[in-house]
Amino acid sequence: MFTTTLGEAAQLAGRRFVRVALLPSLVFCSLLVLVAALAGEPTLNSLLRAWKSQPVEMKALLVGAFLSAVLLVAAFLDSTQFALLRWAEGYWGRIADRSLGRLGRRCHRLRLLRSADGAVHHLYPPRSRLHEVRPTRLGNILKAAELYPGLRYGIDAVLVWPRLFQVLPEGLAGALSTARAELSALLARAVLSCAFAVLGAGCVALRHGSTVLLLTCLWGGVLSAWASYRGALNAAAVYGQHVRVAFDLHRMDLLEALGEERPRDPDAERDRWKRICLFWHRGIPLRHEAPPPENPRTAPDLPVAPTGRGISLTQVSLAAALTAGLLGVLTPYV
Repeated sequence: MFTTTLGEAAQLAGRRFVRVALLPSLVFCSLLVLVAALAGEPTLNSLLRAWKSQPVEMKALLVGAFLSAVLLVAAFLDSTQFALLRWAEGYWGRIADRSLGRLGRRCHRLRLLRSADGAVHHLYPPRSRLHEVRPTRLGNILKAAELYPGLRYGIDAVLVWPRLFQVLPEGLAGALSTARAELSALLARAVLSCAFAVLGAGCVALRHGSTVLLLTCLWGGVLSAWASYRGALNAAAVYGQHVRVAFDLHRMDLLEALGEERPRDPDAERDRWKRICLFWHRGIPLRHEAPPPENPRTAPDLPVAPTGRGISLTQVSLAAALTAGLLGVLTPYV
């Protein structure tokens, strides 16, 4: 079973790498090479003739360099998925956050305040959490999904989500993985489209290519990046909805896996999740032992003498024997 699970995980990781990193890198490198070649050659026929005239060794070298470039770009995209997502959410450096970040948060707060009640509940944090608004639309969509468990059930989503994901059924876990991979793939396409617009237009300008090719690279890359980012917004909304469903339907399964009883009412559930999150975050024990009572009762074994010195059993026996002997001596004279 363990080897089967590892095999399935490897296949899933391989499919995700191909979809998120390898295919976008292959298209990006192919288009960039084509633009660089067309910038020097006026037509495709002349470009094909120049390729055929090359020796076999040169062709093999060029193909190897092209494949190496594709793999390097794919490895870079795969290793920067988390950083790319954080950047798209609006977690920038200090300088950018104080300028563009402040402007973006102000615009999105105004849009949230001007919107109708409940119209953008899945696109923005609630109005009571204006300080949580992010400077980008993608960041606000994911922030709204992150705050949902805390507002409804008192759950810290950052702490609970890695544990909850392990008890999800295969169908929902697969849907979450697919939505997450789609989001990463669209963000990767947006980044590569921007890079193609800059590098392609720069290459054409350096090689004194046609103006039409330069404008095609520039505007084609910009439009492709815009379309990819719009698709990433939809993918983020779908992913956020799956996260809400996971907390709504399977949070009790996590409690059972932890050996906890089902809460009786919503207030008890919120208190239970608060204690669990404090245990995971700060190590505060879940259950506290009851302190001993202030006035404990003692078992009434033997009466305690009022003085500081007690009477032993030997002394009692000796006194009884002396009393019996004295009575025996005095009885004939009474």
